[in-house]
Amino acid sequence: MMRKSLVTKIAPLVLTLALSGCGGEAVEVGELQPLPLQSSGRFPLGSTYFLPDPVSGRWVIEAAPEGNANEVVAGNDGFSRFTPVVAGEYSFRIAGSEERRGLTAVAEVPYEHFNYYATTSLAQVGDEVWVAHLYDPQISRVDPATGTVKGTIASGPWPAALAWSEAQGVALVAHKAGDTLGVVDVAEGRLIDAVWVGDEPAAVVVSPDGATAYVSLAKEDAVVVVDIAARSVIGRVAANKNSTSMALSADGATLYVASYCSGVGDRQQFPADDRNDKFDIAVIDTATLKVTGYIGEVGSVLGGLLLADDRLYVATTRVAVRELSGTEGMTAFRHSVAAYDTGSLKQVAAVDVGRQASATALAVRPFGMALAGGKLWVTFEGTDEVVGLDPNSLEERARFAAEGRPRTILASGEQLFVHGAQGYAVTVASSAGESKRVIALAGDPRDAGLAAGQALYTGTGAKGGVSHSCADCHVDGLTDGNVWSAGGFSESASRPMFWLEGTAPIGWEGDAHDLFSYLYGSPGPTIGATISTELHQAFYDYLAALIPPPPANGATERDGSMTAAALRGEAVFRGKANCAGCHAGPLGSQELRLPGGGTQTDHPIVVPSLVGAYRHGHWLVNGAAWELGEAVDAMLKLSAGKIDATEKDDLVRYLQEWTAREFLVLATTPSAGDLQVRSEGALTVTLSHPVFADASNLARVRLVGADGADVAIEVTADRRHLTITPAAALKPGGAYRLIVGKGFEAWSERTLAADHEVKFTVAAAPKLQLDGEYVLTVEHPNLDMENKRYDPSVIIPIEVALKATANGYGARVTEVVTPVMTVQLDVVVAGETSYWPPFPFPVGPGFLNRSFPTEMVLVDDDADGVADRGESTLLLRSPGLEASGVVWRIARDTGAPMDCAGMEGEHAVDLTTDAMGAPTVSWADDVDALGYYVTDVAAKPPLGPGPVTDGETYWAVSTASFPTGFRGPVVYGELPMGGMDVSEASMAPLGGAPLPAASCVKLTLVFSDFTSSVLRYETP
Repeated sequence: MMRKSLVTKIAPLVLTLALSGCGGEAVEVGELQPLPLQSSGRFPLGSTYFLPDPVSGRWVIEAAPEGNANEVVAGNDGFSRFTPVVAGEYSFRIAGSEERRGLTAVAEVPYEHFNYYATTSLAQVGDEVWVAHLYDPQISRVDPATGTVKGTIASGPWPAALAWSEAQGVALVAHKAGDTLGVVDVAEGRLIDAVWVGDEPAAVVVSPDGATAYVSLAKEDAVVVVDIAARSVIGRVAANKNSTSMALSADGATLYVASYCSGVGDRQQFPADDRNDKFDIAVIDTATLKVTGYIGEVGSVLGGLLLADDRLYVATTRVAVRELSGTEGMTAFRHSVAAYDTGSLKQVAAVDVGRQASATALAVRPFGMALAGGKLWVTFEGTDEVVGLDPNSLEERARFAAEGRPRTILASGEQLFVHGAQGYAVTVASSAGESKRVIALAGDPRDAGLAAGQALYTGTGAKGGVSHSCADCHVDGLTDGNVWSAGGFSESASRPMFWLEGTAPIGWEGDAHDLFSYLYGSPGPTIGATISTELHQAFYDYLAALIPPPPANGATERDGSMTAAALRGEAVFRGKANCAGCHAGPLGSQELRLPGGGTQTDHPIVVPSLVGAYRHGHWLVNGAAWELGEAVDAMLKLSAGKIDATEKDDLVRYLQEWTAREFLVLATTPSAGDLQVRSEGALTVTLSHPVFADASNLARVRLVGADGADVAIEVTADRRHLTITPAAALKPGGAYRLIVGKGFEAWSERTLAADHEVKFTVAAAPKLQLDGEYVLTVEHPNLDMENKRYDPSVIIPIEVALKATANGYGARVTEVVTPVMTVQLDVVVAGETSYWPPFPFPVGPGFLNRSFPTEMVLVDDDADGVADRGESTLLLRSPGLEASGVVWRIARDTGAPMDCAGMEGEHAVDLTTDAMGAPTVSWADDVDALGYYVTDVAAKPPLGPGPVTDGETYWAVSTASFPTGFRGPVVYGELPMGGMDVSEASMAPLGGAPLPAASCVKLTLVFSDFTSSVLRYETP
């Protein structure tokens, strides 16, 4: 829906409209003088256009494109509505009046990634199976016998759930981004109407007689009741937090509603909150629309419900937050199916599906369920599988693969249909679980990188992450309501994510300078992923694409503007309550980092953005606020202002209505005030919403020099991003202003309210070149696990290879971080000082750490104009940890051979060799080894499990179960207990290669305290 009105004019014309084909009754119209036409401008097909009901008369269609058959529908909520499915110009008029409205319905709409997920995206509709695409506004009609896609039907934005009313001859579709329940005439194959129901409709079920629909509203914690024939909302019941999946009894008398993200009462060191356990499933009497009871302690995330006779099956992830560990056998995430007796509401059976004795493998993140072939079939999004369980014992009986991160499953006749929305695929299998075919759907609007990153985000990891994904804590990009130990050093709730390009630093404690550098280090410890260049970029593409929902929600005005109460609350927010002192700027954040605040006083905190905060469901650093008003109460204790109860209600209402209605600049490169900007290359601007990529609009972007003259530039737009390329290099030391002018327009016709101006200064010209091969060394402080701090008294030197290519502003530096991770760094050199962006380096068992931006004075030892070395300090930060003044240096890689003798390291290692020179190592200190690498001296072992880079590897051993390692003595070629031969990953044979004669051999042991010891010796 468009959120802005433009004023245009209709030329004089004479019409007599029979309006056949325009969807309205015949209206005789005389000569129309040029009168104001309030227009919503560009409007997406399938979205619903709302017209405030007039005092008298009614809205009719005055003109419409050929082929339109939809009508203006009078609602019972103060609005008439129209849902266009044919592109073109529309105008509406109040019958008997001169008041008009107009819109231009368009099919090509820039994709915005609201990060919604499907609930029940499959439905049996007559003899067809219908599939809601989710990411694009289409429904595919599938012939179940052949798997042929017979055609598609246009829907509203982000269709997340489907249901069928045979009695009414319509299919119903929940438009999650449109806040409407779409009505599709099955016979005509056309979306004919869409009823406004409330914020983010998640699931739909239809009564047995086909007369009534129940729609869950995930962000209003409620269920609404819709009269299907009248197409109107006739009832509402408050259910439970994040009301999502539903199941309706066969007689239609009882409705079960699951809380999607309910969390658990255990909150680490914070006080327990049993509200997270009490209300998992609401039981509603549909006759009275009253909640008659709850089923509690079901799970942390409830994916789906299925009723069969007197059993209610629940697909749920159960969480034991205190059992999170780094081992592959971790049990913190228990991906379960539970069964409840509908009479007593007591649990009668439950299993951790992937860990029960009958399981053939892990199964992660259960969602949809269906009964067929005598089995209970359950989809598992994280592992791309469907598992068949015995309906009584819940033991595993079968499983098959289903691509695309499946959530929805449908039993149709003797077949199973499984929708993998992310993969635009429907897997078809027999009711016995035998895969038949995969049906490919068309229309995916996501970029390849976004899609790949989303698959990574929702899929399982490796090592300690095999039983969970990122999405198990940041559920659908939000929060699961639990408190997690971040790295073991800081406890907090998982932080909701959107507009991450504009809300840096990243993390509750500002762990990273920006999103791009944050992702160097987070996937490794979180899900055990080995970060590669491609994986890092995909994660970034996905997370950078996350944006808040459309401006309208259940509290705002229908067009997304604020109510009178919210406007009063905004005045309180900026005035008496003094909230804007911290929550400043259009995002309510302003990148402010405080030493503590709210529920976190012992660690720093980055002030979170408040745009869309109404959606979170759990608020504050520890998620202790169960309602938005509770969060306000907690924050008011820190505020100097005092407000009364009425003012507090208005303030809460303002926060409920703080949506993404504004068009604004989120971030620029360079940032405002930057002083060391490169003289060559593009500038970038990231905006909150897709840009109207018209040449006249892009001309509002200017680059102005110190003399006030415009600099010649080329401006291109890609959805929310602008690239500004100067025609020539910028002047070293020059001052510039990048201006995105007032009135710059989004595709939705929102505009910037004022000039956005970014002042920056280009770096002085280089006096030294950074060119050639270097070794970068970081003197990383040891991690003191016992005292939860970095220990600068114990230093672990970490080396990585750099290759610099000099250019006009400094150098393009290629950093080889690991064998699978290469990073390109733009390093600016001004005079003899180099300015470095955040860079990663390996640390720990397969993990990466990252710096904040830093600078270094370069030294030219041989006066050839090329830097030979440099030394400086940098800042490291992660949850609960910070180290400043960390020494780092670069030096030319001379390639000089190292002496083949001696040992370095924290732990003394004894070495003995046999007659052939094969080594045996042992150590007396009480510490495990995580890795052991026998190589030549040029090789670079990892700082833990992982492949060796460079040189030649003869034998490599890694721990089989991190963080538990192995002990010595370790005899060459003989695998120690707790060890795993990983030689092949480093291009060596299993069991070790013969050691070369009369050669220098390097032995590297990496220990569980994250130190390492290195020995060198010469073979006979």
